[in-house]
Amino acid sequence: MLKFLGPLLGRMHPVLVHLPIGILIFGIVLCFFPQREKNTFLPAIRLAFLLGGIAALGAGISGFLQYQFEGFSWEDVRIHLIGGVLTALGSFGLFFHFKKRDAITPKSKAFALGLGLILMITGHLGGNLTHGESYFTEVLPPELQSFFGIEIQPEKGPQLTEESWGEAVFYSEVIQPILNQNCKSCHNPRNKKGELDLTTLKGLMTGGEDGVILTAGDAQHSELFSRLILAKEDEKHMPPSEKRQPSKEEIALIETWIKSGGKANQTLAEAGISRKLIEPFIQKNEVSFYPTTQISAISADSLAQLKDYGFFAELIESGSGLLKITCTNFPGFQDSDWEKLAHVKNRIAYLDLSGTQVSDAILDSLTGFSNLTVLKLNATGITGNSLKKISQSPNLKLLYLNKTGVNLAQIQQLTSSQSLQKVFIFDTPASAEFLDSGKLSLPFLLETGNYQLPKLPTDTIVY
Repeated sequence: MLKFLGPLLGRMHPVLVHLPIGILIFGIVLCFFPQREKNTFLPAIRLAFLLGGIAALGAGISGFLQYQFEGFSWEDVRIHLIGGVLTALGSFGLFFHFKKRDAITPKSKAFALGLGLILMITGHLGGNLTHGESYFTEVLPPELQSFFGIEIQPEKGPQLTEESWGEAVFYSEVIQPILNQNCKSCHNPRNKKGELDLTTLKGLMTGGEDGVILTAGDAQHSELFSRLILAKEDEKHMPPSEKRQPSKEEIALIETWIKSGGKANQTLAEAGISRKLIEPFIQKNEVSFYPTTQISAISADSLAQLKDYGFFAELIESGSGLLKITCTNFPGFQDSDWEKLAHVKNRIAYLDLSGTQVSDAILDSLTGFSNLTVLKLNATGITGNSLKKISQSPNLKLLYLNKTGVNLAQIQQLTSSQSLQKVFIFDTPASAEFLDSGKLSLPFLLETGNYQLPKLPTDTIVY
């Protein structure tokens, strides 16, 4: 009949644990409190540590019972339990320490500080067990959390895929993420403002202290929606004006979900949601134009050296190790000048040698460049005899050969490239030959130029 006492005493641990905390903090503070007369507070300090030790012992016993009956794992409670034992022993130790002394010494204060540190760590671990590891830190401003090295994981809105967004469950994959992002901070199991929990469908349907907030099929009379569309100055507007406000698409999706019945398992396709409405939440599979590498950023001295040679040199993007090199201000660049770029060859993603003095020999230096993506050789001495070599560059996408001597047969040598997307051959023998080549099939787009707009009737009108 008395079997309930163990679990009952165990569940009293969160209540009992506050008693020793308060008493011991009082005793520790008295150790450092200024005294007008010597040893005035010693009796109170002795009593505080004695009572604190007894209370810590009782709280420890109830905590051990909670561990036994509530299913906590030993790994989770081990350090907290050890801290509780040390707190009780330290309290009794300080009681006997002060009992034998008639003065508060620096050594006494050091012992008191040590007990305070143990008390703080033990209390923190206990808080983590009952409230979660982020209980103390989640209320801090983002700036402070970052300062203390806490990784902030902001709530994300709907995250839908291009291929299967229509099969996404309307509530769990769209509505709940919207509520998490905009409402969860105030309406969650630990912080139920208005007794309202918006983190689950059950909490949503239950409502709060003012009653239900959702009437399936009737958005206008559902406070979940109607409060969203109130003016921000209205005291009933939700979320509060200082909080993040849902977008018009998010509000429209909540309205549509309620109108469609507020169902738990309905998909977006079944609810008749258009792609236009859900478009902002579809994750695009964006592929970087330039290669993704682990090359570290180039040093400022190396970049300055390239500029001293006469090159225009800059990073492809901030923090990238890849470079954009052009010879706009270095028209005298010739094949032998390649040595000036040799030390950064694996960094070059964009290279513009247009208008320089290079010849086909430069192609030997460029063969197999691992990160070269854009190569411009316009108005140079390139004849095309060694053009096949450049097709070995694994990431080359755009090749500019305008105003060079290349012919169509030489262009066809580039068909072995696995990455080439466009080749530009304005004003070359190849562009003239291409017009008479019929339906020539190439794995890349050939830009020949010489485009002409069709004549319009208005072109012949004489005013």
